Amino acid sequence: MVYSMSSPETRRWWALGALSLSVLVVGLDLTVLNLALPTLAADLRASTGDLQWFIDAYSLVLAAALLPAGLLGDRYGRKKMLTGALVLFGVASLACAYANSAGELIAARAVLGLAAAVIMPLSLAVIPVLFTAAERPRAIAAVGGATFLGYPIGPILGGWLLDHFWWGSVFLINV
Repeated sequence: MVYSMSSPETRRWWALGALSLSVLVVGLDLTVLNLALPTLAADLRASTGDLQWFIDAYSLVLAAALLPAGLLGDRYGRKKMLTGALVLFGVASLACAYANSAGELIAARAVLGLAAAVIMPLSLAVIPVLFTAAERPRAIAAVGGATFLGYPIGPILGGWLLDHFWWGSVFLINV
């Protein structure tokens, strides 16, 4: 069977690729900033507490909002909430990249965590709509694998970006 690029069959797999890329970036953001902390301390005159909040603001908001985000997706529509979260993730990433103070970066990281909290459960929640029962294990494995692939790639990519660009570049990969 031959599928064109615009067939519903092909679009489902492109959608899965986009979902996988989205959760990959969410996973990246948990670890990508770690190597930039010394640079951030100098450039933003950040205290040790600020540095901890740069990391924790994202993680804490992500963890706290994960369950409510799934509920809101069920209530108001998964596609609408997921699209809004992806836009918010991009805007918050820009805000992180161009933050001028520790407080700005902490606030932007919290918003980034909120958007990530919506992306994570809703990426999995749309799979039953897109794929048959026989195809779902492969689709779930692709999304889950992309999430976990982001964790080790974060420090590697972050280190490379810091060697070649300024600290804000670690957030521009999200856009």
